[in-house]
Amino acid sequence: MAGLNREFALPGTRPKFARDRVVDVEHIALRLDLDPVAKLLRGTAHLDCAVLAPDTRWVVLDAVELTVGAVRVGDAAAPFAHDGLLLRIDLGGKRPAGERIAIEVDYEGRPRRGLYFVGPDEGYPDKPLQAWTQGQDEDSRHWFPCFDQPHEKATSEVTVTVPHGWFALSNGELIEDEAIGDRRRLHYKLDIPHSCYLVTLAAGELATLEHRWRDVLVTYHVARGLEAQAQRTLERTPRMLEVFSEKFGVDYPYSRYAQVFVADFIFGGMENTTATTLTDVVLLDERAALDHDVDSLVAHELAHQWFGDLVTCRDWGEGWLNEGFATYSEYVWREAYEGRDAADLELEDWAETYMGEDGGRYRRTIATKLYDEPIDIFDHHLYDKGGRVLHMLRYELGDDAFWGSLRHYLTKHRHGSVETRDLARAVEEATGRVLDWFFSQWVIDGDGHPELKVAFTWDPDTRLATATIEQTHKVEGKTPRFRLPTRLRFRVDGQDVDVPVEVVDERHAFHVPLDAEPTQAIFDPGRVMLAHVDTDKSQALWIGELEAATLAVDRIHAARALGGKGGARAEAALGRGLERDPFWAVRGACAAALGGLRTDGARDALIRALATEAHPRARRAIVKAIGDHREDAKAIAVIEGVVERGDASYFVEAEACLALGRLRAPSAPRLLREAATRPSYGDVIRQHAYRGLAEARDDSAVSMLLSATTWGHLSQGRRAALGALAALVRGRRDRDARDVRDTVERLVEDRDFRVQAAALEALAVIGDPAAVPALRRVVDRELDGRLRRRSREIIRDLEEGRGRDEELKKLRDEVDGLRGGLAKLKEQVEKLEVGGRKKDKKKDKDRDKKAKKAKKEHGGDDGAA
Repeated sequence: MAGLNREFALPGTRPKFARDRVVDVEHIALRLDLDPVAKLLRGTAHLDCAVLAPDTRWVVLDAVELTVGAVRVGDAAAPFAHDGLLLRIDLGGKRPAGERIAIEVDYEGRPRRGLYFVGPDEGYPDKPLQAWTQGQDEDSRHWFPCFDQPHEKATSEVTVTVPHGWFALSNGELIEDEAIGDRRRLHYKLDIPHSCYLVTLAAGELATLEHRWRDVLVTYHVARGLEAQAQRTLERTPRMLEVFSEKFGVDYPYSRYAQVFVADFIFGGMENTTATTLTDVVLLDERAALDHDVDSLVAHELAHQWFGDLVTCRDWGEGWLNEGFATYSEYVWREAYEGRDAADLELEDWAETYMGEDGGRYRRTIATKLYDEPIDIFDHHLYDKGGRVLHMLRYELGDDAFWGSLRHYLTKHRHGSVETRDLARAVEEATGRVLDWFFSQWVIDGDGHPELKVAFTWDPDTRLATATIEQTHKVEGKTPRFRLPTRLRFRVDGQDVDVPVEVVDERHAFHVPLDAEPTQAIFDPGRVMLAHVDTDKSQALWIGELEAATLAVDRIHAARALGGKGGARAEAALGRGLERDPFWAVRGACAAALGGLRTDGARDALIRALATEAHPRARRAIVKAIGDHREDAKAIAVIEGVVERGDASYFVEAEACLALGRLRAPSAPRLLREAATRPSYGDVIRQHAYRGLAEARDDSAVSMLLSATTWGHLSQGRRAALGALAALVRGRRDRDARDVRDTVERLVEDRDFRVQAAALEALAVIGDPAAVPALRRVVDRELDGRLRRRSREIIRDLEEGRGRDEELKKLRDEVDGLRGGLAKLKEQVEKLEVGGRKKDKKKDKDRDKKAKKAKKEHGGDDGAA
C-alpha cells in the first residue's frame, strides 16, 4: 500500500507563522459602491483600532492592487505609502499602548481576486449578473484594506450601494435598506468579532426565502426563478441547526443564518459568518433529488459557524481545527439523519481520498507551518484525514466525554483563536485524559497512517481465538510506530463479543478465550481506525460477516474481501448479499465484488439484480459492475438497453454510458455520442458519455471532444472532455496527441478556474515533457495559488519522468546487450551440446561393435554367465 510519500514542501519553502500585530483592529466598517457593468468597486474602509505595541508610529495594512486615494487618522489626513501590496500609514507620531485610533482609507479598484463580477457574455448569454466575494484564505486584502490574518478578529459592518432591483447580503443583521435614486443601499452589522477573511458580500437579482429555527431567521437567496430548487437543496437546514446545537453543546451563536447561491463560485461553499456562499451548480432539480443530495456541503458550511467562525484557527497551519471539524460534522449530520450505516460511508470516502493523496502526491503532518501559500494546505490531509482523526478521538474518549470536551472547547475559546494544543488541553480539562500522544502521532509530529497485517486463527482444543497484528509500514521520516487502541469483535452463539486491545509494538498476538468457535472475527469493528488493513482469515468467517455483521461497513468490507478471493462459495455468498442485504450500499458492494469475479455466473446474477433493484444507488453499482465484463455479449446487450431507454436516475443512466465504453461495445461510439446531447444535473450524463468514449478507445472522438472543450459549453462537460482527451492520447506523441496537448495548454489560461484545473490534470495524464514551458507560465503568471502549486508538482513529475525515461533507455540498452551475450552463450552451449551428442553417438556405435564382436566370439546369446 505504500506510495510515493513525497515531501509536501516544495524546494525553497520556508515556514510560515502568524504575523505581529502593532494594533488590535476592533471594528471594520466598509462603505462600498458597486458598478457591475464597469466591474468597478469604490469604497471607504474605517478601522477602529487599539494600539498594542508601545511607541507605534506606523500601521501596515494589506491592500493588493487597490488604488488608494486618501488616508485619514482621526479627522486628519495622514501620509501613506502604497506599493500595490502593502499600505503603510504614518500615524503622525509615536502612539502609546492602549490608545485608540480611527483609520479611514478611500480606495477603488477592479479586483482580480477577492471580489468577483460575473455576468452574461458571448458564450453564456443567460448567466446572471452578480458580484460576490471570497476571502479565504488571504484574499480579503484584494477588496478592502485590512490586516489579513485569521488571528485578527473584529466586529464588522458593510454598507453597500447596488443597482436598483438588486439585493445584497453581508454578515449579521440587515439594519437599513433604502432606495437612493435609481440605486439601493443596504447596511449590515455584526456585533460579534470574526476574522476578516469571513467578511462577505454577495449581490445580484436575488430572490429570498425565509424560515425560522427557534428565534433565528433562516434565509435562502438564489437567482430569481430558481426558488424551488433552492428550497429542495436546503430544506433540511433548520434540522441541521438543531442537531449541531444539541451535539456541540453550544446553541447556534448568531441571530440569523443565510445561504446564497452564486454563479461561477470558485469553491463548493464558503462559511462567511452568518452568511454562507454556495455554488449554484449544486441546486437540485426533482430528478436529481431522487438519489442525490448536497447535505454534506450544507452541513459542512453550517458547522463552520462554530468551528472556524466562532472559534478560529490561530494561523493557517492549524487550519484543520476549522476544516477537520466541519468535515466531521458531515458525518455527525448523516448519522443523525440517516443512521450510522449511512454515515460510515462518509468515512470510507474520506479514507480513500486521503490515501490517494498520501500515496500519489505527498505525505505531510496535518498541522504544519511549512507551506508556500495557505491555500496549499487546503487538501485531503486537512479535510478528510482531519475528519477521520476526530472520529478516532470520539471513540477513544467515548460519546459523553467527546461531546463534553467539544462543549468546553467552544465555550472556553468562544470568539478566540486556537491551536491544536488548545483542543488537547480542553479535552484534558473536561475529562482528565492526557492525550498528547494522540495529537502528536496523528496531527502535530506524525504523518502517514498505519499499514497492518492481521490474521485470525481458532484452536478448538484450547478454545482460543488468536489475533496476530503487525505494523508493516516503514517507520521513517515522520511516520511513527503507532499506538492504536481498538477492539476485536467475535460473533459467538449469535452474540457480539467485543474485546478492547491496544497495538503499540511492531507485532502483537492477542489470545482470546471464547465459549465456542466464532462465526465472525473482526478487527476494528466499524473501521474506526484510519489504516490500511490486510486481513487473513478463513473464507467461512468472511461469509459469516457478509451475512450477519452488525455494522454495514463490516459487511461491505467482507464483500470486498470475498470478491478478491473468488471461488464458488464466495460467488454464492455475494449473490445472496446482492439479493437480500437490507442496506443498499452492501448490495452495491456485493455487485462490485461480483463484477470483479468476471464469471458467467456473476454476470447473470448482476443482470437479474438489475431488473429488480429499486434503490437507484444500488442500481448504479450494479450497472458499473456489469461494465467489468468486457466484450461480453450479454453484458453489452443489457447496458445498451439502459443507455437507450434511460433511467429514472440521472446517475444510473450516466454510469451506464461509462459502462458501455468499458465493455468496448461496438455500439459505444454511436450510443455515447447520442447520450452526450442529453441535458442532466451537473451535466453528469455528458461527462460519463465522454469518459465512456475514452474507455472505448474511440480515437475518432478526438475532434468532437476538442470541440466540447470550447467556451460556451457547460463547465462540467468541458472538464470531462479534457479528461477523456488526456486518456485517449496518454503516452502518445503522434499528431493527434500534439493537437490535444496544444489545446490543453491553451486551456490552462481559460477564464473558468475549474477548466484551468482540469487542463492541468490533463497535462499530468498526457505526460509529455513538452508541456513544461506552458506549466512554467502558469507558475509565473497565475493568481490562484492552487493552480500554481499543482503546476509545480506536475513540472516536477514530468522532469522526474524524463529522467526515468533516460534511465529506462539505458537499462534497456544494457538488457539488450545482455540478451545479445546470452544469445551467444546459448548458441555456444547448443554447439557444445550438439558436439557432445555426436561424440556420445560415436561412443555408442563403438560400444555396439565391440559387443557384437564379443558375442560372436563366445557363440551365445544373452544368458547366465
